[in-house]
Amino acid sequence: MIKINRNDKCPCGSGKKYKRCCYLDPVKNAEIIRAASIAKTYEEVLTILSKPPLIYQMKIDLIRMGLDEIEDEISRVIEINDKQTLYDLHMSIQNSFEWDNDHMFSFYLGENLFDRDNEYSANPLGEHIDSSYGKQSKSAAETELRDLDLPQYFTFWYLFDYGDELVHKVTVEKIREMKAEENGFPKLIEKKGNAPPQYGVFEE
Repeated sequence: MIKINRNDKCPCGSGKKYKRCCYLDPVKNAEIIRAASIAKTYEEVLTILSKPPLIYQMKIDLIRMGLDEIEDEISRVIEINDKQTLYDLHMSIQNSFEWDNDHMFSFYLGENLFDRDNEYSANPLGEHIDSSYGKQSKSAAETELRDLDLPQYFTFWYLFDYGDELVHKVTVEKIREMKAEENGFPKLIEKKGNAPPQYGVFEE
């Protein structure tokens, strides 16, 4: 972490002092503060700020509903901006599977489901109410995808509804640079299979 003083040259490269440039713009200033918090040198701040936005293409497979394993493939493919959060990904999954967003959820960024060391959780409104027992989870709403540095082909878990346990496996299929004219993320780009009813007995 480094400190950028108000009289330093602005990291955006304008040549102006920081206090007379991006410091005055809340959005740009937030980007500079973020970059400074994870950089070790001023040059690293410049590198972080110059990185183009990325688009993650993620495949979400419904694996299990309660005790019922899903035999036929039921999946959705979503594209999401790396500046969006795990809560944004949660909401996109909810919409694409047509689930009711009425329960808490967790993402597990490790190999195993219920891996408390790698848990990111929130309630339906995005508020961080710790879901784990004896160990603090991280906030899904405050965690942007770019902060996770997810590589291509990385897989992780999404658990919705701790009672009924709707278990999904998430795979990072592709990572690409975002085009200037693109917008409207996250977006559903592929759908396979119809999701079973969220409530009630699972029927084959």
